[in-house]
Amino acid sequence: MKMIKAVKLAVLFILFSSSLLAQEVIYEHYADGVDFWVLIPYNSLVFKHNTNSVSYHLSVEIKNKKTKKKFNYEETISIPKREWLQDTAIPIHFQAQLAPEKYEILLRLKNLTLGNKTDFKRTFSLDNKYTSIGQPFIFVCKEGIQYQPSDIERLPTDIESCIIQQKFSVLPDSIKVLSSFNSQSFTNPREDYQCDLTLWVNENSVDSIKIIFFEDNYFREMEPFYYSPWFYYNAIYSYEDQIQQIRYIANQNEWNKIRKASPEEYPEIIEQFWQTHDPSPGTPRNEFRESFYQRVRIADERFTIHKKLKGWKSDRGRIYIKYGEPDEVYSEVHPLDLKPYIVWVYYKPNLVFVFMDMGGYGQYELRNKDEEY
Repeated sequence: MKMIKAVKLAVLFILFSSSLLAQEVIYEHYADGVDFWVLIPYNSLVFKHNTNSVSYHLSVEIKNKKTKKKFNYEETISIPKREWLQDTAIPIHFQAQLAPEKYEILLRLKNLTLGNKTDFKRTFSLDNKYTSIGQPFIFVCKEGIQYQPSDIERLPTDIESCIIQQKFSVLPDSIKVLSSFNSQSFTNPREDYQCDLTLWVNENSVDSIKIIFFEDNYFREMEPFYYSPWFYYNAIYSYEDQIQQIRYIANQNEWNKIRKASPEEYPEIIEQFWQTHDPSPGTPRNEFRESFYQRVRIADERFTIHKKLKGWKSDRGRIYIKYGEPDEVYSEVHPLDLKPYIVWVYYKPNLVFVFMDMGGYGQYELRNKDEEY
């Protein structure tokens, strides 16, 4: 009987600045070099008023730990304003020949239409180990624009191409790509493969794609790497914000370690925390992280009263982030001899939270804080 073997996928770096732009950089290390993918969120692009396109220039510089230049790359892209590009990413790919050691990568993205620019910086390390199985990237092309979708079910009509491409260092016996209606097999592939899904998605309603690696007595199952809109989360919330958000759910030992970290260590500390709390390690997605980020965004939308107190920082926001939607809600806006109050009831953890508007301005404070802990 064949056994399922865990897949060690490539490392994902999320790079961002304090401005409203965010980039994601994925690298994979192979014998022929290091492949880099810079994923530019379409939602982060800024279009000039009354224009239908925007041009950006990306410049990349990679240095070793001695700050000597090792690699440079530049590319200019022009992106049209299209509704079907919402929640997608524009990919830029390049390859570098780098020896195993520690590096610093610097990226500059300049809006050639408006003139503003954003700089990004992050460190990474290479060792002598190659990426065993890389990300199965899925890329769609429409109107000559290649992009990475967030969902196979939400593709626009009349696409020009839809391709899965993947590299690897292991030598599988075969690889099978399948959907509900179609499948394609690749026998004894070496180093990489491409699977054309264009007819699949244009002729049928494809709801899911699976890739299965067959190697000796094992098989490994995975899904394509889709762009997740939550990557853009980093353009909205600073590292300091994310550290405070993590405090809501971190245990005492985790928080004791996190609070001692310096601001320079925040990116690594945040990634380590979410890797530890990944319910499906070895897959591109972290469902718990996505759910947490969604709760933070909902808390901001529902409970923000003014700019100085974001919804996620409020008492109701904190409880919502920790416990989700309450099972029952009771409220009284004009109670006799009492302040306006709201009661949230959670059945499964058997918790009841009472919030009161002590100042009469809609800022509800948690009155029974002992219940929270």
